[in-house]
Amino acid sequence: MRIEINTRQVDFGTPGLRDFGTSKRPVVSQSRSLAVLCFIILLFSFNPAYAQKTKGKTKQQLQSEINSLEKEISTANQLLKKTTKDKEMTLNEVNLLDKKIKQREQLIIAYNEQIAILDDEINKGQSNIKSLNSDLSKLQKEYAQMVVFANKNRSHYDLLGFIFSAKDFNQAFSRLRYIREFSDARKVKMEQISSTQQKINSELEASQLAREQQTALLKDEKAQQDALKTEKEDLNTQVANLKKKESSIQQDIKNKQQQAQKLQKAIDDIIAEEIRKANEEAEKRRKEEAKKNANKGKATTSTTTTKEKGMALTPEEKTLSSNFVGNKGKLPWPVERGVISSSYGKHTSVVSNKVTVTNNGIDIATTEGAKARAVFDGEVTSVTKLTGSNTVVIIRHGEYFTVYSNLENVTVKRGDKVKTKQNIGTVHTNKNEGKTEIHFELLKEQSRQNPANWLSQ
Repeated sequence: MRIEINTRQVDFGTPGLRDFGTSKRPVVSQSRSLAVLCFIILLFSFNPAYAQKTKGKTKQQLQSEINSLEKEISTANQLLKKTTKDKEMTLNEVNLLDKKIKQREQLIIAYNEQIAILDDEINKGQSNIKSLNSDLSKLQKEYAQMVVFANKNRSHYDLLGFIFSAKDFNQAFSRLRYIREFSDARKVKMEQISSTQQKINSELEASQLAREQQTALLKDEKAQQDALKTEKEDLNTQVANLKKKESSIQQDIKNKQQQAQKLQKAIDDIIAEEIRKANEEAEKRRKEEAKKNANKGKATTSTTTTKEKGMALTPEEKTLSSNFVGNKGKLPWPVERGVISSSYGKHTSVVSNKVTVTNNGIDIATTEGAKARAVFDGEVTSVTKLTGSNTVVIIRHGEYFTVYSNLENVTVKRGDKVKTKQNIGTVHTNKNEGKTEIHFELLKEQSRQNPANWLSQ
């Protein structure tokens, strides 16, 4: 809806000297000059301001979160598409379905948050429209008063009488200035009316767009709720089927935890050896430098910083570490596409609450044949084969290490320099369990970090 108001400009004009001394109309009183002055002050005092505040996530942030969740759900659907309702799911597939349900729940929350923001925008828009309409009514009333005043005093004789009835030259000059400012003020008032009309129309359009977006989101949210209900029913059915084999599943989880412990020990040993070698090399360089300086009669200085505890770093390694930290939350995933099927830390098994699983990193389910890739520039520290973990690649980034487990057909070797997103091998596919999954860890020296906090969202 657009609002159009017709306005008619009535101009006093500038009094001409040809009318001087010919006035036959009454002289304008000083009380009228005071009224003019007050009227002008009133006009220039009008200056409405509108502000909009937002709290929490913005629509853009929520939309980015929605897009990311929808992408992950799509990937999970692709990984689960081979499983039909007639086929019993494996534990891996049940875990993936459980993860997809959690993602869909987060998606619904994001939808509701965005709907709430739009609802707030609509309410604020309506409030602004009401306020603007009030302002418009006030402006129209003031403009009408100005037109009436102008019509009553449109004669040059009145104006000249008003000017020349002044006590002195300064007062006459001031009255002339007020008359001209009054004419300018009416133009300003017309512009304010036009501007307010435009703001009202803009608010109406924005409010209409917000309502359309809200309607679409409500429809999408309803579809997500229906899908969530179906998935939860499917999960309950599959979990009930697997509970019949709970004892064997518990044993399987126990075996995998033992494999995880072996992997942890192997990683800790490899990194401990790297720290030892780095400190040994640093000490060697320090002694060589001290000997060289002693021969030259110079005081001993060190170009390598050695820590009291931990790993000694060269200046280049310190720069690499700093760059790695600077990219926290922006590192690429170790596979191009995937879904986090098991997150960092301790969890209770979906099938059995008697079993607690500890994950030192994250597991990412991906498509068969997917390539593993380095998440940052670095140097390959180790390429090792471990039972239950297939081939494990460890890459050093200064004092940080990234671990890529469950690989095959590895294309790098110890000592190789790698670049961000460089392929380092293929993720192994377990045909029996029907899963292609990479285990990824991130450590600062020997202190494990939650990789999800470092990868891009």
